[in-house]
Amino acid sequence: TYKDDAGRPVAQKVRTRDKKLSIVGDAKAMTLFGQNLWTTGKKLVICEGEMDTMSCSQIQGHKWPTVGIPNGVSSAKKTLLNSFDFLMNFEEIILMFDNDTAGIEAAEACAEVLPVGRVKIAKLPHKDVNDCLVAGDQSAVITAIFKAKDFRPDGIMSASELRSEISKADSMSPIQFPYTRLNEMTRGLQ
Repeated sequence: TYKDDAGRPVAQKVRTRDKKLSIVGDAKAMTLFGQNLWTTGKKLVICEGEMDTMSCSQIQGHKWPTVGIPNGVSSAKKTLLNSFDFLMNFEEIILMFDNDTAGIEAAEACAEVLPVGRVKIAKLPHKDVNDCLVAGDQSAVITAIFKAKDFRPDGIMSASELRSEISKADSMSPIQFPYTRLNEMTRGLQ
């Protein structure tokens, strides 16, 4: 059941035995699955779908904020933009979408519209969170949450990634000043 900010039910997803989905209620009023349960926190995990969201919450002992994309990754970016104010209440936003092409591409697309430095992308060893739970590999989900990589747009690097470059000594310029001490200080004319 999807609820609004006041906790009132607005829509419900129904899944039949043959895995057909339908929505009862106002589909346009649907927010992130589980959004009504959380207001603020340090980390927020966003999963792909209700089953993965519930599996992730169960693995974490229902202690930490976990929400899900209501209509698959094709609408993930739009859904996150609609929930932008809610997302800004958390210090870290961890995208834990399915480990397939669609999930990886959607995670990167979603990360691009959220604030740089706040978004991380988690990688799972199985297809999704629920597969980790079924396989008995719950620790992989916790590890993926805490080892999620910061998302950085192309070309932007952090100082820690440049540590090896920063520690290299500057090379001496082939063009020298006529003063020995000045050459030592400036490494020649750069």
